Amino acid sequence: MKTQQGLALPMVTVISCLCSVLLLSEWRSLTFAQALGQSAAQRWQLKQDALDAIRLAIDDIRLNTSDARHSMSAASDVQVFFPHSLSEWQSLQWRLQSDECQAGICRPLGYDNATLSPWLARLAQAQTSTAISGNRLNYWVEIFQAAVPNTPQAPFLYRITVLVQSATSSAQLGLQAVWQPNPNKPDSLATPLSTTGLQRLLSLSP
Repeated sequence: MKTQQGLALPMVTVISCLCSVLLLSEWRSLTFAQALGQSAAQRWQLKQDALDAIRLAIDDIRLNTSDARHSMSAASDVQVFFPHSLSEWQSLQWRLQSDECQAGICRPLGYDNATLSPWLARLAQAQTSTAISGNRLNYWVEIFQAAVPNTPQAPFLYRITVLVQSATSSAQLGLQAVWQPNPNKPDSLATPLSTTGLQRLLSLSP
């Protein structure tokens, strides 16, 4: 009797190996897609928190209170504050002469710089908060004399830089905005601030 040489077992083995490779490839594709989705969701959350930090900074500027952060107090005092006149602005420059910023209030720091690195070096000088998401918010407000003041009561231009740091990873995102109060359209603290009122919104690169 002749022995038959069957191909069934080798074919089954080849097909099983091929199925395993295809399954592994599909699993890797799904894992990669899931990672991309999580990264996109995290970036979206960081951007929303950064926009919220800009709103917090503007609310901080326009608060009408008499606390140390919004009043020059005595001329001999050294704490920083948001000025309301050019003479108060001059006093602020004197108080900041040894520092770039204190508690998020800064003297003018030169031309635009669309990178995060200078602000990472100023983290100790930032005003900080925590977003609802748990991410850490940092912001700095540079106060410039406006080339064309809206009114004598609004002689300043504010460059606001915000940095959001993820609470669960090393991810971070920075935005920079320029804002000038418009006395003809006063913003109420009771209503959300629209980003359309910003003169510029710039993303900062790592």
